[in-house]
Amino acid sequence: MTGKGELEAIVASLGARLARAEGEGAFAPELKQAAVALVLRANLGAAEMLIIKRAVDPRDHWSGHLALPGGRREPEDADLARTAARETWEEVGMDLAAGGRILGRLPTITPRSPLAPQFAVTPYVALAPVAYNVSLQQDAATLSLSSEVESAFWVPVSFLRRNGASEIVRLAVGDAEQQREWPAYATEHGLIWGLTERILTGFLKLLD
Repeated sequence: MTGKGELEAIVASLGARLARAEGEGAFAPELKQAAVALVLRANLGAAEMLIIKRAVDPRDHWSGHLALPGGRREPEDADLARTAARETWEEVGMDLAAGGRILGRLPTITPRSPLAPQFAVTPYVALAPVAYNVSLQQDAATLSLSSEVESAFWVPVSFLRRNGASEIVRLAVGDAEQQREWPAYATEHGLIWGLTERILTGFLKLLD
């Protein structure tokens, strides 16, 4: 899936493999609900994925992590797809409801670490509005980052598929400072690991 039309090929490949976007992905109703957006765009024929770097904040368990735009569901959100779209607008200024398209959702996941905030996170796969695509005739629209986001960048899907989660993050956790390891995707902006790595791995498997 490289060259001209890679994004269209990905969309066609996904087909019915994604769950219906209207469905509520939550399988853990006892947990608080959150949603993220895995946003795709075309760049000169290649497919790319939007990644954000969360701002450093001591109150945020995922402070400074590379992640997907998203957050917790608010009472005014009609469903989790709306949560993903709202959070994308608030964090990077991209309006998925105006020219974008939600293709469907990936399975809901929960943190594996008991030290992490316990949310049920539902990822939605979306196409960016056309203004964010790059072609010979147009540059991409500029993202407008909130104070919660330090930076944002686009990663080629082919790069992630080719290299895989080939890196390892090692951290000492818990009172006993026990060493743990997590697989990670390497990017020029840092490592993608944890919940986001699990979401990306699940998405990329759908393209095989």
